[in-house]
Amino acid sequence: MKKTYMMPALQVSEAQAVNMMAVSIQDGNADPGKDVLTKENTDWDFWGDEE
Repeated sequence: MKKTYMMPALQVSEAQAVNMMAVSIQDGNADPGKDVLTKENTDWDFWGDEE
């Protein structure tokens, strides 16, 4: 029985940004004495709490 291999196709495309617009709406001033709230993602914790 003859084995047939298929070569995978590969296409590389390069893109560059022409224009970029970033908006940040702020209402009021930050209080340096308060905690900073962020979105926390712990899905990448491979080793857990081991030390």
